[in-house]
Amino acid sequence: MTHEHQHDLMPDAPIPDDALEHLDDVPAEARKKWPRDLIVIIAVLNSRFNRMGYSDADASKLTYNAVQELASYCGGRYFYLPKGDVLERAIRDGNLYDDWADRHMTPDQLAGKYRVTVQHVYRIIKEQRAYHQKKVQPELF
Repeated sequence: MTHEHQHDLMPDAPIPDDALEHLDDVPAEARKKWPRDLIVIIAVLNSRFNRMGYSDADASKLTYNAVQELASYCGGRYFYLPKGDVLERAIRDGNLYDDWADRHMTPDQLAGKYRVTVQHVYRIIKEQRAYHQKKVQPELF
């Protein structure tokens, strides 16, 4: 059984409402034992929320909530996170598919909105449909 299935069947116990408010109180010695990538993720998210205009307290709360959510789905495994143009295309393709599937935009509308050809829209929809179907209906042996 995969981690995703376990998450659906046995959701994590809820975090007490005030638990996230005390994470800044974790001693530096304990934080040194956190994996380096976790420290980087926390710093990057916190900085981004600050730049978006959130107060330090709100940025910290959002950061720890985001990290907790990531841990629920990705905890205990390594995963590839694309950057640059690859990330931008992946986000664009997901948004394009959502506009097509959920908002019923036509391929011509999508081509204009995302500045791609209609032929490319069809290719993206085909790829995204296969991806979403695989998520819902995993391959059998």
